[in-house]
Amino acid sequence: MGSYANAAAQTTQQPVGIYDIALNLISQEPDPAEPGKYVDVRFKFDNNGTGEAIDVEAEILPQYPLFLDESTSAIKKLGTLQSTQKGDVGVIAKYKLRVDKNAVEGKNELKIRYRINKGVWITPKEFFIDIQTHDAILSVDSVSIDKKAFEQGSSSIVKIKITNNADSLLKDITAKIELGNMPFIPIGSTNEKSIYQINAKESSNIDFELLANPESKSGVYQAPLKISYSDELGKGYFKNSTIGLIIGSKPDLSIALESSEIFQSDKAGEVVIKIVNKGVTDIKFVNVKLMPSNNYLILSSNDAYLGNIDSDDFENAAFKVFVKKHNKKEVKLPILIEYKDANNNDYKENKEIILSLYTSSEAKKFGFKKGNGYLGILIIIIIVAFGLLYYKRYVKPKLHRSKER
Repeated sequence: MGSYANAAAQTTQQPVGIYDIALNLISQEPDPAEPGKYVDVRFKFDNNGTGEAIDVEAEILPQYPLFLDESTSAIKKLGTLQSTQKGDVGVIAKYKLRVDKNAVEGKNELKIRYRINKGVWITPKEFFIDIQTHDAILSVDSVSIDKKAFEQGSSSIVKIKITNNADSLLKDITAKIELGNMPFIPIGSTNEKSIYQINAKESSNIDFELLANPESKSGVYQAPLKISYSDELGKGYFKNSTIGLIIGSKPDLSIALESSEIFQSDKAGEVVIKIVNKGVTDIKFVNVKLMPSNNYLILSSNDAYLGNIDSDDFENAAFKVFVKKHNKKEVKLPILIEYKDANNNDYKENKEIILSLYTSSEAKKFGFKKGNGYLGILIIIIIVAFGLLYYKRYVKPKLHRSKER
């Protein structure tokens, strides 16, 4: 998780036309900042809209007690934000700010604005930087998880590193993760842990084992982290932060031949491929592509866009092909499936479908091919005709003579 789970995960979102820019203050280092020193702030830009945001620029607007050095530009060029560009592929803008030595501790407002393609400047809701004097500073240095994400129904260890930046020890330290209605359950203990004391300039770890609810939805969950502690004189302090917890499992897809109109070579017809989402996470933007081959010609589009496939659900993709003449018993249909999971991670999978082929007699035997119906009807007509002729010529005269006697 690193610094992305530190500090204040503050978010603001600004839909503008076909753009939907989400701006996050994902970290400040150190947290809290100290008067007379520097603080690094990182903002993350995500484009959740359907349009491409071209030539995005960001400008920091610091005000007392935060300043930019004169040699540092307030404007950063972020380039282009593609549509639905978020998650790991969002763009990060980092600024190094100086904190005035006479700054009063507390939350201090920080503004940043952006514009798209030299358009008007857009100023989202303000963000806040925590400043605290150095006499009793306890910082959350990092939050890490032993796995990249929580899988539904499985547990992971959340490790929080806390550092005493003060010149004297801090004691009675209590850390609590506020889970609220989020789909996490603490394992082996409660969601609150305590440390007796941390000596000056030293660090300590607090570990929480959390279980993700088996029925939980994939996504990013922001959990408040509340820490209380005291200095040597018994003065109490409180610190509020937010950590990000990700739930998501690797998708599990299977494909099968749902139906086919082709049972012999040198024939054309439609093949229908069934894509099943067997995993516990939903997938979206599913696109299925039938790859070319020397054994067949694709008569329809080789792309089929299926959209979303929920967990334990399926969709079908149909393609019309002509299988070239040959003596093989099967034809392999290579399939490329591209999609995103619920957390917008990209996936590409190459799979293969086997299309079985039969001889003419095998196709008739297995019921794939009907016999010549006209020939059967003709035989029946001939039999009936011969029957009528035989009746008129032999049976009917005998019956007539019997009646005359």
